Amino acid sequence: KAENGDFVSLNLVARVNGEVVDGGTANNISYEVGSDKMLPGLDEALQGMSANETKTFQTELFGGEPGSGGEVGDVDVTLNAVKKRELPALDDSFAALASEFETLVELRADFKTRLERVKSLEQGAQARDLLVEQLLEKVEIPIPESYVLAETEEHLKGEGREADDAHRAEVDSDLRKSLKNNFLLDAIVDQEKVEVSEEELSEFIVRTSMRYGMPPEQFANEVAKAGQLSSLVADVARSKALAVVLGRAKIVDKKGKSVDIEALRPQLTQ
Repeated sequence: KAENGDFVSLNLVARVNGEVVDGGTANNISYEVGSDKMLPGLDEALQGMSANETKTFQTELFGGEPGSGGEVGDVDVTLNAVKKRELPALDDSFAALASEFETLVELRADFKTRLERVKSLEQGAQARDLLVEQLLEKVEIPIPESYVLAETEEHLKGEGREADDAHRAEVDSDLRKSLKNNFLLDAIVDQEKVEVSEEELSEFIVRTSMRYGMPPEQFANEVAKAGQLSSLVADVARSKALAVVLGRAKIVDKKGKSVDIEALRPQLTQ
């Protein structure tokens, strides 16, 4: 019998007032029960159905979602076949097939190590953000009002939302926060005499291009064409400056265990 998570093959026939609607017949459709990706009410109708069984349910055919005003019709659903989701056994064979490890023990150990690293990255990122917040609280950074107004207006105009006061306030706040962060980090760059090497810039370009799904060379060319290379250099310098300050702080988790910020430096400075 069909249940959530099963993969089924089904036929659908939609009728309104007893008449089959135009384009209302579809056969041999592959569908995952419980995915809620087709007609409202289909998942409920499929629950408990067996192969070669037919059931009729009511739904809004043209409204997309219940209550949206679509025309109500009757849909006959015939279940052709049900395939249960089969999970492989967790053993050495699975480990060898799904990873570079030969045994399940090795795979579990690697998984544990990865989880611990993700947790450490989250802790380091929280420490980084908290450090910036604390530094901003200790200094008064003047913001050029004319620049904020102009940038906010340009942003809203680009979105066609000049009349949206709530969004205007949000954009204004985000812009001010971004400017303060940059001014603060630029001051640290100057104070610490931070410099950016070609290798560091190249590494940053590679990491950033991956986030955009572009080859590094193409990304670098696009940045150069847009005249934004100096902005990338500034971003790298700010990241290095933050890493310098972060490296001087003692970071511990809730249990008092030290967090190795140095080991996380490449990820935390992206």
